[in-house]
Amino acid sequence: MAEIELLISKDKLTVHLNVIKESAPHKIEESDVYSLLSKNGISFGVKKEVISNMIADLDDIAFPLLIAEGEAPQKGEDGFIKLESVEIKQDIQSNEVFNFRNVRQIPSVKAGHLVATIYPSKPGIPGRNVLGQPISAIKGKPFPLTLGKNIAETNGKLYATADGQLSLLGKKINVLPVYEVNGDLNLKIGNIDFIGNVTIRGNVPSDYVVKAGGDISIYGLVEGAQLEAGGSIYISGGIVGFAKASIHAKGDIIASYINQCQVYAGKNIEANGTILHSVCIAGENVQSLTGSIIGGLISAGTHVRAKDIGNALHTKTEIQIGTNNNLFEEEKRIRKEMDTIKAQLQKVLLILQKLAEKYKRTSTLSEDEILLLKRDKLTQTELTKKLELLESELSELSSKQKETAANNIVAIGNLYPNVYVQFGKYKRIINQLFHQVKAQLVNNEISIDIYSEN
Repeated sequence: MAEIELLISKDKLTVHLNVIKESAPHKIEESDVYSLLSKNGISFGVKKEVISNMIADLDDIAFPLLIAEGEAPQKGEDGFIKLESVEIKQDIQSNEVFNFRNVRQIPSVKAGHLVATIYPSKPGIPGRNVLGQPISAIKGKPFPLTLGKNIAETNGKLYATADGQLSLLGKKINVLPVYEVNGDLNLKIGNIDFIGNVTIRGNVPSDYVVKAGGDISIYGLVEGAQLEAGGSIYISGGIVGFAKASIHAKGDIIASYINQCQVYAGKNIEANGTILHSVCIAGENVQSLTGSIIGGLISAGTHVRAKDIGNALHTKTEIQIGTNNNLFEEEKRIRKEMDTIKAQLQKVLLILQKLAEKYKRTSTLSEDEILLLKRDKLTQTELTKKLELLESELSELSSKQKETAANNIVAIGNLYPNVYVQFGKYKRIINQLFHQVKAQLVNNEISIDIYSEN
């Protein structure tokens, strides 16, 4: 009889049959297979038809052969928030951030207005391994919403408690009062420092300062001024900075074009036209949708995209993509904390084991030992919960680290010589003309490849 063995996966979700010696394969019987399955405790997901077909035609079967398969658990759906305001058609899912570039007019709401609905996470579907043992499902994560100013929550419904404009940054939602200037900023109005949103329906000349706790929306030009927003900034007419404009936002910064200024965004910087001789630093992406990036320094957390990067005059242009060392430091911190908790948990389990053994021997425990037992059981529960949370954080961190591998610089048109490309500590000076390319870090080297929209 041919010798057979079972290959059981580590997660006990699959079982393959392998033939070790095929001196007489036709002598394998179904009873031999089922006997081996029973001996190894395999009771769920057995593929009886596959086994029968294998026995009937051993000569044409490729081994190892899958003969049992469990049911993997299905992760529950994450919670999400749906905005109810009619001006905004986009939902914010748990893995998305509201995109200010889609909101050219910030929606106004009245007190009592239903702003959004929070939908809870779902528990997921448990699985079962080939031993018949249940596998717990991973619960969906609740949407991590932070209620901001003038927002109240009732049974998953978010209501405005004051008149104002809706402001969203990350997972925080506010209704903020509005300061509106119907024309250019001038000496009569002066500088603006306002807790809510600021709307200027005109130009902002040089040397003015506009600060807002929420969003800034300017329907004109910005010259050598200083803008600072706790939310996002939209400038319909673009920025002519005269090398002294300074634009800061914790969210996105959207402008028609950017010329000779310093721009800092916590999220994205986007110009419809050219970004010229400017310092643009974004936590996420920098884009020049239809224009060029020429001169200056562009630094982005993940992506830089433009029609052309550099120019035919070979103007020095620096493009940096950040490799986030904070991710590695955070992983180090989490693993260290997990090791500490595991050590504490081991000590607690040892004490509980000794108390259990004593109770088994004597059927009694002293009052102090009973108190110790109760305390350590609570400690065990708390430590286990902390460990689960840290494991979840580590899993999310691992996903973020994988995402950094997709970071890139894209020139839809030309990538010119004398463009300095940098990914973290890795640098490359472009010394020839490239057309329609993507630069990315591959095996610790900056690779220039043909870019396709598909």
